[in-house]
Amino acid sequence: MAFDLFTDFLEKPSNVRFDHQEDDETIELFLRQHFIVNLPWVVFSIFALFFAQVPSNLILSALIIYFLVITGYMIESYLHWYFNIYIVTNMHLVDINFHTLLSREIIEVRLEDVQSQSSKIQGFFKSIFHFGDVVIETAGERQRITFLNVPKPDAVADRIQDLTAVQERESNAF
Repeated sequence: MAFDLFTDFLEKPSNVRFDHQEDDETIELFLRQHFIVNLPWVVFSIFALFFAQVPSNLILSALIIYFLVITGYMIESYLHWYFNIYIVTNMHLVDINFHTLLSREIIEVRLEDVQSQSSKIQGFFKSIFHFGDVVIETAGERQRITFLNVPKPDAVADRIQDLTAVQERESNAF
């Protein structure tokens, strides 16, 4: 499967790596929020760019600033969606939170610390487009991790459950 700018669900991507990935660690799922969550800011941006009433006495510099602000809002919204990533590997769960261009947070949890996982699809649009949240309870210092608005949340929770079972069998074998 080709990787593109709008991918929100990839199984076993071959050309994807992340910081702190161990040599024998393979990525099982690469997730972003469902693409449909971009609809509100896209509609707002289109409305603001094309349908806003601009007063006739507005000078050119104010008009340029207005369009720069709207364009900046569009770019920041897309980057927020694009760089907020959830990764499920055969050893870890990784939650990369992009706050601004200069700030990000990476939360990494070992699979053996996962105690339970559940999926939740709530609402009309989430039911139609089949996306929702995956809540992961852990025994580590971070009690709960939530993958927000991911596609196929039930399949993601099942995959995490399968991987934790495999991890548990391997640790009991030693």
